[in-house]
Amino acid sequence: MSETFGHSTPRPYFEDPYTATFETTVADERRDGRGLWLALATSYFYPTGGGQECDLGTLGRAAVVDVEEDEAGRVWHLVSGSAPSLGDRVVATIDAGRRQGNRQQHTGQHILSQAFERMLGGITVSSRLGEFEGTIDLDRADLTWDEVERVEEAANAVVFSDRPVQSIVVAPGDLGQYPLRKPPKVDGPVRLIVVPGWDVSPCGGTHVTRTGEIGPIKVRRWEKWKGGVRVEFVCGVRALADYQDRVRALVEVALRQHTSDRDVIDVLERAAAERAQLLKVVRRLGEQLALAEARSWALGRVAAAGPARGWARFIDERDPAALKALATATVAQGAPLVVVASESPEPALVIARSRELPGPDLKSFAAELRELAVGKGGGGADLLTIVARDALALRGAYSRALELTGATEDPA
Repeated sequence: MSETFGHSTPRPYFEDPYTATFETTVADERRDGRGLWLALATSYFYPTGGGQECDLGTLGRAAVVDVEEDEAGRVWHLVSGSAPSLGDRVVATIDAGRRQGNRQQHTGQHILSQAFERMLGGITVSSRLGEFEGTIDLDRADLTWDEVERVEEAANAVVFSDRPVQSIVVAPGDLGQYPLRKPPKVDGPVRLIVVPGWDVSPCGGTHVTRTGEIGPIKVRRWEKWKGGVRVEFVCGVRALADYQDRVRALVEVALRQHTSDRDVIDVLERAAAERAQLLKVVRRLGEQLALAEARSWALGRVAAAGPARGWARFIDERDPAALKALATATVAQGAPLVVVASESPEPALVIARSRELPGPDLKSFAAELRELAVGKGGGGADLLTIVARDALALRGAYSRALELTGATEDPA
């Protein structure tokens, strides 16, 4: 975002960030690969820059889908639909809801960055305002919820005090009179956003005129990022929307679990622990089942037909892990090579062979079988797993696996 005041296109939103409808004249036009761009004699549209999203809206009957500033500081509006012509007088409308959210987010970011600096000594090295949430990158190794709550309390105290937010233009020689949180990035006159008694920062974005308009400031989450911490936050109408979504989700989960909101985490943690224990039991029982099935298969195969190059079965309701357990258990029972497949819960094919006996390198079959299965998977010389796109593709891969291995099919 430009921090200078001297633009070739006037920036009336510096002093008036609330106007959402105005009349102006189309002053210039140009085209590129994206379409038609229009420059206006006067524009309240904010161009993308410095981490803030641009304003959107309409010019007459045309939609404004992007706004950018060129190297000379001129603002261009990308339009779609029935566009006005050069010299036309048009009514322009800015998406007021988007502008309000951007105003709240941007001034809220200034206040929150200062709160991190004052309460924790965390310096903001960069920030970004997205379509919904914003982010602040801090030069800290990590954060705790207790620390974040202290910062939120300090930031929201500034909001609740309803201080004025001033937009002033300062000559370079006068900048030393102001306690800047960060230095300007450009030469020449600089626009400062001043929250009296709290923060002074160079900025060319759209802002509120009183802190009370920001509404609540809330940190949603944070993560380690490039040696520091990236904090995600929302303000005002976006904080309210986020709160509504989260409360609805929390209450719905609590109702489904027949517990209170505050006990949801404990209930879910107990359920997760129980699930982990059940998975261990299921895995152990699955191994026992695979061993019993492999022994039965081996006895039946020897009694019916004697040894063969490979054994194969198409089985109902067996996931890839269970197929693998059955294949390896059957090899351990004396099968030289095993091909097993199942259509559900997901279509999958497993091939296993004995390491002690001569046989093909199963890895050499992987590319062809993946292609036939229109799927994914792989393995090594003695074990191969393929997951197919659908049941029909699985059947094709299974048939080819029988041809490649010389396995003969037994009924499941």
